[in-house]
Amino acid sequence: MNVEYEDLFSIAESCMAASGCVEEVRIDIMQDAIDCGEPDLAIIDALDIVGNDMTRLSHFPPQVLDLANDPEWPEFHRFRDTLKKVVFN
Repeated sequence: MNVEYEDLFSIAESCMAASGCVEEVRIDIMQDAIDCGEPDLAIIDALDIVGNDMTRLSHFPPQVLDLANDPEWPEFHRFRDTLKKVVFN
């Protein structure tokens, strides 16, 4: 499935919430990325924050796996192996 750019904004908001990040600086960086039209950067930051925490990753939208498999979004490919193991809620 190809994820459209417009869809990334809602995906980014969901990822930001699911990351459970409490560091104001990181939250501001993710929100700034969304506000500046770079929601992909916010998603990547949220994924970096969570790392391999399967419990937290399970709360991410399943579209992040689509992004990891999408040839149009190579910046997400490094998360593919981890995301394949996630059981999304």
